[in-house]
Parts: sequence; structure tokens; C-alpha cells
Amino acid sequence: MRRFPKVRAAGFTLVEMIVVVLLLSIAMLGLLAVFDASTRINKNEQEVADAQGNVRYGIYQMTRVIRMAGAGGLYVTQAVLVGPDPDLPGISTPDGDYDNIFGGEVTNLAGTRVPIRPGTDVIEVRGVILSPLLGFDLSSGCGGCTGNVALTARPITALQHVNDDAANRPQFSSIDAYTGGASGQNPMYVLVAGNDDLHGGCSDPTGGASRYAQSTYNVGVLTSPTTLAGAGTFGNVNFGDAAAREFMSEDPGEGAPDPSVIENVRRAGVLDDIVFFIDNTDPLHPALAQGIRRGQRFDVVTIADDVEDMQVAYGVDGLYGSDGIGQDNAVGRVVPVSGTDTDPNVSTLSDGDEWAPNVEDENLYVASDFQNQPQPVSWSHAGGVAHCPTLHGVMVSLIAKSRDPDPTYRAAGGAALLGIRTMNSPPDTSLYPTGSDSPRYRRRIQTLKINLRNYSFPG
Repeated sequence: MRRFPKVRAAGFTLVEMIVVVLLLSIAMLGLLAVFDASTRINKNEQEVADAQGNVRYGIYQMTRVIRMAGAGGLYVTQAVLVGPDPDLPGISTPDGDYDNIFGGEVTNLAGTRVPIRPGTDVIEVRGVILSPLLGFDLSSGCGGCTGNVALTARPITALQHVNDDAANRPQFSSIDAYTGGASGQNPMYVLVAGNDDLHGGCSDPTGGASRYAQSTYNVGVLTSPTTLAGAGTFGNVNFGDAAAREFMSEDPGEGAPDPSVIENVRRAGVLDDIVFFIDNTDPLHPALAQGIRRGQRFDVVTIADDVEDMQVAYGVDGLYGSDGIGQDNAVGRVVPVSGTDTDPNVSTLSDGDEWAPNVEDENLYVASDFQNQPQPVSWSHAGGVAHCPTLHGVMVSLIAKSRDPDPTYRAAGGAALLGIRTMNSPPDTSLYPTGSDSPRYRRRIQTLKINLRNYSFPG
């Protein structure tokens, strides 16, 4: 028989297989680590972009409201408030103002008290903001506007002012839709302004034109939807309502005055009372919220998530001149630039500019600061004293954080991960934790100065 030579079988030994598997595992773990890091970076960057988007969107929404403060003819002291009206329920703060609040609450439509994030600010703005402002003539109005009376409007006034055109300017249907939820439980308010000028002495010396016209106005309560599109009327408006009359005093802290007789209505619209605050219902994920007054409560909605701080400063022209000295129709510095304080418009020194409180140790304005000094004792216009508005703008600063902490960021990564302070925000460790084991979030900040179009100097 032929004998075949023995052939050695090819293959790997067990030791070789173990070595190969080990090397492949190491390589796979490396690849997985790269993918994991890439995914985490992508997630973090997306959250940072979301935070940036949140502050931008929040600032945008606030700007469009704040810029309209006073629309319709409110006193400047009623248009922008530095503290809650003690006679109007719905929002409360322990210190009675809106600066660095600890323990404040806003009551929503369900009756739930929404907590305001400790150490943050609130701003309250009023005016005909979210619906059209209508023009009037002698053939329309509310017959003196002092009781519970119907307020009628015309699509086109005798002066050819177009209030409503169903095809191109459907303002009546817009107001009807906006007031669709008005009821006795959730009332809304209506402002009517006369054809006079209480600020006749606040004229532009260069041209003689009235710079800060201030009409007599009344505010009434609306408890049912308007029917302007169908019947040309707001329906019955109660101008004797006590809560509505709170919007008519020059000092929001004073009692409600009686309505004035307004035979010649100049303009009217639905009056909005809007607050912006940081909702602290979930302390890990605070949110910028907006509340619109409906009687004794607010219709609260979230505007932007994960916004942890809001600070507000007010720009008042001629802050340090009780006799008008220093008023130049602009809001800026009152001390020269020096050292690291080099911004030509805003100072980092206490009382270094006409914005307050944008620096620590600055006092919040009071209502009387928003008009020329000295104030008449009764806050009335009796005696020919025209206390013209000196409030020109509002500065808002928002801080948003990424939704989840970033565990890869250590102390060397930057102080911004442990909190950012802006303006006169208090050094509160519950708002800005500084411990080594505190969660680290990436943060973004946005600050904007907003001119008030209804009170600023037109130049």
C-alpha cells in the first residue's frame, strides 16, 4: 500500500485566539469610547445651542411686550411697575418690590401658587399690547364712560381712521377672538382715553410739539366676549369696578380713584397686565414664564425652559437732577470711564449710570422716579405741574443653562459651569452653587436694552 506523508493541520492555538480576542476587544473599546465621546459632545453642544436659543427667544418675547408699555395712554407709573399693586391680588412678594425676590408667588387660573425662583427679578408691564388699539370719534364711545355702559366703535371713524376692514384690516374679529375667554370668573379690562392732554407742559422746546402727551383715561372690566365684528360693540364695560379703577391712580400703591367723565373718546382697547418671572416649580429646570392678568389671577404659560435667572434694570433720564439738571433725553453714564469701567453707555460702578439696579448696592427705583421731580403731594396734575415721564428704557438680562449637567467638565473648565451672576443678582448659593460636588451646567447669557416707544423722546 502507498503510504502518504503526514501533513500538519493549519490553525490557531488557544493562546493565539485569546491574544487576538484581547486585542480586538481593546480596539473595540477604543472605538466605542470615541463614539461615546462624540455622542456626548454632540449632546452637550446641542444643549448649549438650546440654552442660547432659550435666552434669545425669551428676550424676543419680552421685548415685543415691554416696548409697547403704556400703549393706549396709561401713566408711565402704571405702564411699568417696580412692585405689585397691594390692592390687586394675583402676585405677591415679601418685600413689596420686584428686585431679587425671595418667597414670591404668582397665582395661576387654577388657583395654584406658582413659586418665583429665589433671587430673581420680576417685571410687570401694562398697556393695549396683545390686541389692536381702536380710534374713536364723537359718534362713537361710551356716553361718559363712568358706569356699566356699552362701548361702541365704528369700522371707519368720521375722521376716516380705518379701525376695521374685513379684507385687509380685520381688527374687530381679532379683538373678538382675543376676548373669547372673557367671563365673570376670568374678566378682562378695557381702557378708554379722552381727547385732552394732562402733560401740556411736557413739550419739545425745539418744536413746540407735545413730547409726552397724557390723556385722561378710564379702565373698566369686561366679563363677556366682545362682538365688534357683528355688532360693532365691546358690550357692557363696568367702569365703576374697584379692581379696574386700580389701573387709574398715578401711584399704583394709592387707592382707586373714581372714573372721570370722558365724553370725547379718543382711543380704546383691551388693556393687558403682563408679568414675566422665573417659574421655580421644578428647581432643577426653572423656566421663564409669562402671566397675563385675568381678574385676580394670571394666565401663566412657559416661554423658555431652563432659564435660571432674570435681572431687570430701569433707565431713567436725569436720575440725579431733581430740578431737571442732567436730563438730556438719553440714558447713560454719569461718571467718566476709568480703569476697567470702559463701556461708554453703562457703568460697572454703583450709581455710575442712569440704569438701576444693574450693579450691586444700587437701590431699586420707586414709582415717583419715573416722572419729573418734585412730585405734587397728591400725584395729581392740579396746579399746572406737568411731571413728565423720565423712564426711557428697560434693560433685561437672562441666564439659561443646559438641561443636564456636564460630568466631563471639571473645576478647570471654567467658572461659568458653577453659575453666572448678572447685574445685581445676589450671591445666593441655592441659585449659584459653588461646592465641588455641585452639578456643573453650561450656561449662556443675553442682555438687551429696550426703548419704551410710548414714552421715549422721539429723536
